[in-house]
Amino acid sequence: MIVSYQITSVLAKNIILLNHPLMIKKIKTEQLKIGMYVHDFNCDKADEHVFISKALIKTEKAIQILDSWGIKEVYIDTLQGLDVERRKTNNKVTRDRRNGSHKMQGSGHSPPPDTTPLKEEVKIANTIKKEAVDIMQQAMVAAEEGKDIDVGNAFQLVEKMEKSVSRNKDALLLLTRMRRKDEYTLMHSISVSSLVLAFCNFSGIDYSMTINLAIGALLHDIGKTKIPIAILNKPGKLNPEEYTIIQKHAEYSADILADKSKLPSEVFDIALHHHERRDGSGYPDGLKGDAIGFGPKVVSLCDVYDAITSDRCYQNGIDKVGGLKILYDGSNLHFDKKLAYDFIRFIGVYPIGTCIKLENELVGVVTGSSGNLLQPVVRLFYSDKKKAAIRIQEINLSEVNIDIASYEASANWSSDKKQQFNTLRKTLGPLQ
Repeated sequence: MIVSYQITSVLAKNIILLNHPLMIKKIKTEQLKIGMYVHDFNCDKADEHVFISKALIKTEKAIQILDSWGIKEVYIDTLQGLDVERRKTNNKVTRDRRNGSHKMQGSGHSPPPDTTPLKEEVKIANTIKKEAVDIMQQAMVAAEEGKDIDVGNAFQLVEKMEKSVSRNKDALLLLTRMRRKDEYTLMHSISVSSLVLAFCNFSGIDYSMTINLAIGALLHDIGKTKIPIAILNKPGKLNPEEYTIIQKHAEYSADILADKSKLPSEVFDIALHHHERRDGSGYPDGLKGDAIGFGPKVVSLCDVYDAITSDRCYQNGIDKVGGLKILYDGSNLHFDKKLAYDFIRFIGVYPIGTCIKLENELVGVVTGSSGNLLQPVVRLFYSDKKKAAIRIQEINLSEVNIDIASYEASANWSSDKKQQFNTLRKTLGPLQ
């Protein structure tokens, strides 16, 4: 159970509480099996037969009793017990995604297990990242000069990115998150596109829609090439006139892409409306609720998460857990609530790039996920007990008997610890 993990950080407690309701899932009673934890019953609480409380299903007899009482559906807690098995083979998933609809398959949908080890895929992803940087640099220069953007290159790039994410969901996300402050403008769109691809893969969105949304994400901010650098990089709050100018980037993005007949409609919708908000407070059209398209809803989540957790030349980003909490707090006002919850589940309790401390006082950074929500893959580089760097090692916490003690805020580290972390970040690419 979750209480067995001694996570002392306030942020850690907040994010576990934030994620816990998302692990409550409604299923049919016939789907129950031994090992599932029943959280609640989907029936009239006054029913005289329903007298048992929350419990772990330990016998087939318990399931038979629930069925005999006429209980057709129950709520299970997947943190305290087994989940519904929905995993498919890679071929089946690819077939479904290419032929199915783009609708979400439910918050309990999970992607197939990773088929390529992180150490192998990250080498391929590093090449893709370099290609993405070149293509985006060319696109930004073309847009700034009023020339045509090579849409064909963008599609080929996104297809390569999608294949990488399908092989291993963590590699490309890890690399696009590792960047210098002065690389934000360029890398942001690549990172958002990678997040969209991985999120779509996690959520079971069909292949063609996934590619369309990722292209839209890659080009969503192309209109910023028309915004003065002084405004884009201004430290502090923008004044009303500057804010009006920067809002124009959405319309500029749509204008730049308007004459590209090969682009799907989702790309234009994303470019123009990725800053629209559920309560109508967004721009440029002040759209509300379902008036906002599916593409802008997905991209806005990825866009905001990447933006608020990234370091820029004029400010440091907040920690990734704090970023998830902002999305959670805004799920009723700014974002589609279901999509926001799905996105939080997708990112997880320990997002890629999160700094953590283990119970043995070794400090590291999360570089991948395992089958356990609370036991990711981490790369260790420092010992708080010895106040010194250690030989870099990568461990899967689901395979060892060590728990995470707390999140780590790198802003509070000593200069020596920060230096070791910065050195680690430079070597994260090869993962050898």
